[in-house]
Amino acid sequence: MSALKEEKIVAPDIKLVYDLTEKPNLTNLQAKPDRAVLANMRLDLVLPEDNIMTVDIDFDTTSGYHGNTMMVMDDFGVEMLATAFAVKYGQEQADVVTKAWQQKQQQDDPRKPTYLLVQKPESEGALPKVYAICGTKKHENDIAPDSII
Repeated sequence: MSALKEEKIVAPDIKLVYDLTEKPNLTNLQAKPDRAVLANMRLDLVLPEDNIMTVDIDFDTTSGYHGNTMMVMDDFGVEMLATAFAVKYGQEQADVVTKAWQQKQQQDDPRKPTYLLVQKPESEGALPKVYAICGTKKHENDIAPDSII
């Protein structure tokens, strides 16, 4: 059975490949009436050693990623996120975001984080959770990482 595929070039360095094969929703996630909701992402990461590591991000687990609102993948994105945090939550919180991006989370990690995941606050007046991800050696199964904020 071949999948129905469609490609869309968003920018010179961004190509989306849509698999239009219909599949049942076996997740606990529900779409909005007028918007789709992310259930899973597959990422191929180019590591400093010049090899590829594939990471699946499942948004329908107990991993701690429910309510995800943003994925930040480079210095400019972190600058924008830190600026927003400074305005909304104060410079101290913005500095935590910047510092988490600029250094390894654990001293023995092989590299700095590859991306930050940001979740919306759980309640009014609470801070968003921010996770610095994919720089560690060890990936604990079913244990949610700690938010840097």
